[in-house]
Order: sequence, then structure tokens, then C-alpha cells
Amino acid sequence: MFCSGALGLLVLLVPIALGAGFNFLDATLALHLAMVVLLSGTVFVLDDPARSLIEVLPISARTTAALRMALALIPISIFWALILGLAPYTVASGAAYPRAGLIIELYALLAWSWAAGAVAAERWTAGAGGPVAAPFLLVLAVALALLPGRLAFFVAPGAPEYSASRTRWLVLLLTGLIALAAANASHILPRASGLRSRSH
Repeated sequence: MFCSGALGLLVLLVPIALGAGFNFLDATLALHLAMVVLLSGTVFVLDDPARSLIEVLPISARTTAALRMALALIPISIFWALILGLAPYTVASGAAYPRAGLIIELYALLAWSWAAGAVAAERWTAGAGGPVAAPFLLVLAVALALLPGRLAFFVAPGAPEYSASRTRWLVLLLTGLIALAAANASHILPRASGLRSRSH
């Protein structure tokens, strides 16, 4: 996670160091690239190599997953704040680069990636959802980037579709949180049944 965060910062630090002044669109594209690079290391948060060892402990899978996500959100948010702080320095003009509306984008993609990882960990990959969540993140990001104007998600601040895109991101975030909550709710059932079977 820390390596991907550092690489995300480099995505913006390199053009800043080279003096490459971007317009708002290019600056936003660079920011989104940095965001995806940062997220690429966060999709493995729910992978638990010691899962078989802690299954006998009196703590639910939901609680364990919630703790891992809550702790991971601290460095993730710090790196995201640093990336957002660097974004204005990539812009050529002296105009202010509004980025407050961009904050939710990372958390929307993160929620869906973690939801995909949680489902994969329970059903297909024996506790390691990261190998599924990582390509899911990339496919989702590319799909959103390819959507046409009226449905666009990756929109530069000040563009005509920017305000509408914020609504789309908010919907994506809310549905991602619902999917993540549902994935973690179902995640607890196999472990609970396993504990009951061992008690008989």
C-alpha cells in the first residue's frame, strides 16, 4: 500500500519537476492516473494470510474485515490528500484548480474494489481476494474513463458535465458502500456455521 501511494505521488511529482504545465483536462487525467496507482495497492487489504489461524477466535469475520479497512483508510486518505494537494502544481495557468469535488472518487472506486475482493475471497480464492480485486479495479476505471460525455465520470473541474458527474460519483460511492456491506455480511456466514459444526 505504501509503495503504491509513493508511486501515485510520483505520477504528479515527475511532471511538476519537469515543468510540464497541464491544462485542466490533462491535470485531471494525471490526477486520476495517480489515484488508480494508489488504489492498486489497497485492493489487497482484505487478504488475510492468517485466516485459518484466527477462525477459532471469538471475533466475527465482519469485525476483522471492518478493522482492517478502518486502519487502511488512514494511510490511504493521507496519500490521497497529498495527491490532491499536488494537483494544482501540474496546471500551467495561475488559475485555481478546484478539487474538493474530486475527493469522493477514490472512495467510490475503493468501495467497489473491496466489495469485489470480499466476494472473491469467500467464494473463489480461499481468502485472497486481491488477485481478483486488482483487475476489477483496472477494468472499472477504464470502463468509467471510456463513457461518453453525458455519462462521463472523469470530468475536469469547470467542464459543462462536471456538476452532473459529481452526482454520478456519489451514486457510485453509495452503491459501492452497499455492495461492500452486503459482501461483508455474507462473509460472516461460512465462519459462523464452521464454528457451530466444531462445537458439536
